[in-house]
Amino acid sequence: MGKPHCHRYVDSSASNVAMPAHLKRLLVGAGLVLVGSTLISASSASNRRAVTPFDFFTTREASSPQISPDGQTLVFVLEEPGPRKEGQPWSGDHDLWKMPADGSAAPQRWLASPQKDWSPRWSPDGGTLAFLSKRNNADGDPSSTQIYLSDPHGTELRQLTRVTGDVSGFRWAPDGRTLAFLLADDPGDAVTGPQLSSRPKPLTALFEVSVLGGDLRRISPSDLNVIDFDWSPDGTRIAALSSPSAKVSDLVSARQLVILDPSVGEVARRFTNRIGWDSPVLWSPDGELIHVDVWSPSPGDAWSPALISATDGHTQIVLDGIKATIADTRWSADSRFLYGQLLEGNQMSLAKIDRETGAIERLSPTGVNVFAKNSYTIHDQSGRVVFLKGSPSTSPDLWLIGEDQTSKQLTRLNPQFDAIRFGDVREVKWRNPDDGHTVHGFFVLPLDYQEGRRYPMVTILHGGPTSAWRIGWSDGFTDWGQQLAALGYIAFFPNVRGSLGAGVDYANANTGDLGGIDYEDAMSGIDAMVSQGFADPNRLGVGGYSYGGYLSSWSITQTPRFKAAVSGGILSNLISFYGTTDNPVYLRVHLGEPPFAEPSLAWQRSPLKHAAQVTTPVMFYGGDSDYRTPPGQVHEMHRAVEDAGVTTLKVLYPGEGHGFVDRNNQLDLMQRMLDWYGRYLPAD
Repeated sequence: MGKPHCHRYVDSSASNVAMPAHLKRLLVGAGLVLVGSTLISASSASNRRAVTPFDFFTTREASSPQISPDGQTLVFVLEEPGPRKEGQPWSGDHDLWKMPADGSAAPQRWLASPQKDWSPRWSPDGGTLAFLSKRNNADGDPSSTQIYLSDPHGTELRQLTRVTGDVSGFRWAPDGRTLAFLLADDPGDAVTGPQLSSRPKPLTALFEVSVLGGDLRRISPSDLNVIDFDWSPDGTRIAALSSPSAKVSDLVSARQLVILDPSVGEVARRFTNRIGWDSPVLWSPDGELIHVDVWSPSPGDAWSPALISATDGHTQIVLDGIKATIADTRWSADSRFLYGQLLEGNQMSLAKIDRETGAIERLSPTGVNVFAKNSYTIHDQSGRVVFLKGSPSTSPDLWLIGEDQTSKQLTRLNPQFDAIRFGDVREVKWRNPDDGHTVHGFFVLPLDYQEGRRYPMVTILHGGPTSAWRIGWSDGFTDWGQQLAALGYIAFFPNVRGSLGAGVDYANANTGDLGGIDYEDAMSGIDAMVSQGFADPNRLGVGGYSYGGYLSSWSITQTPRFKAAVSGGILSNLISFYGTTDNPVYLRVHLGEPPFAEPSLAWQRSPLKHAAQVTTPVMFYGGDSDYRTPPGQVHEMHRAVEDAGVTTLKVLYPGEGHGFVDRNNQLDLMQRMLDWYGRYLPAD
């Protein structure tokens, strides 16, 4: 394998992006004033204020950058908070923005509507931009997602599809004459009628439509559920990720790679590889290989990037044995390289990988989430790469790497953060004393941190468990680090075994041992933070969401060391969880049950079984429409802790699923979280 290397970059100045009036009013209402195009605090810049929860929900977020085929124009999606109205959900407004790809002029709002516009994709010749939108369509249904087309100037805009339901994804055919897109079958009265377990969920099919409009043509078999797809370079075949049904358990664990013949709408070839649950499907430009993620042959949830021969199915693992995770991949135009976001330990960077040698070229740190999609765009002919880049103290902006390999900031979307202080971030490694294995993580220091002084510390555990914390901009919902640091806490983010970013074996290490080795890793990490003089052993808190909610709930049943806990989207009773979640295969993958033995490991590792041992004041929360970790899990654990005579609070948010969408609810949760720690784990 070639030796990994990286480039040194030179930064240039950034362009400001005009801010809408309602957002200016929101920020002024938060104690900020607008001067020119830059926001500063009412006090001097040398006296910057601490961050608040509200700040994280007024950020402007770019996504899906797309360089035009001639390399001259960059289009991207910009999400802005949108006006906040009393008694209504607070959601983001998505519009398409445009700028020169070399950054020679500031970005401008290009295509906008009161509804959501997103997922821009240039036609192969660059003469048309297709995108998804919920803008009012010809049938008068503003909630329906349709494909729209625009010329490069935005003067000729038309609706291409007029389908019942929502288009969920599309790709241009290589000749640019048609588009293929995904659309779920009409559910009929399944939404409003009796909910029958015998009634299958509607399948998602693949359709083709001419750019000139006209009738749609179904190009996938009627019994095939299509998850994602990509055209072959010659446009004669389609590689598709499929599943036998649309049940979540099949979407997760029964994915299969197939090749479709769109001329007859039939499967031409099936591959036997077990496909990872978050896998891409990308046909190489030379037509030889299909890139997917395949599950590791060892038990667990980890996957490896793979290249599968389109002709004989031969499979080559990429990054085999490398202690890293790659995501958001795509091919170079010559098929020699895979680009992707590479997570190594706690750090995420945009990387370029030689498909033959496995040599890694790290292009730039990015700090994006490991599950982020469409976080960069590449134009091979000009050598330009535009990507999202953030840090713990700077919200993500678009950056450009040019032919000379220098780095230039293209946008400055949130100048208001210049007036805000953030806690410093440090990486940490420690050894689990039980087996001597090295574990990694990082922590955020309080503002005005003083060396040698101990501080209250909250340990925040990530979801998954096949996920990871990374050093970057906080999402404000599950990553509470900077909010806690602003109030005088250390926030500790352990990437315990079961995490991504350290290889397949590390990610699979807690398989069959939920609440075992991962719990011990977290506790030994807390011990390390205490022994190194950072954390006060008498002022410790814990929290997390989803699997982090499970592990934090489990932790307070195993030790009395925590003075406060905040656990959301929890799994409290693994047996009742199996019967009520939309993803029952989760327990089979991670714990090997059901069938439930006697005694059952699922019950032994359920926080509910040990709830009488809880002494920590704990706030449980979740969405009342969460099908992944149903609210019954919160109900059960809250009642058991309450019966044990321990202070506890249950907070359920109406209409929210596993990922909250209403910013009002997200903001309320952040404020309640800080209040809970402030009351039972005061920082003073």
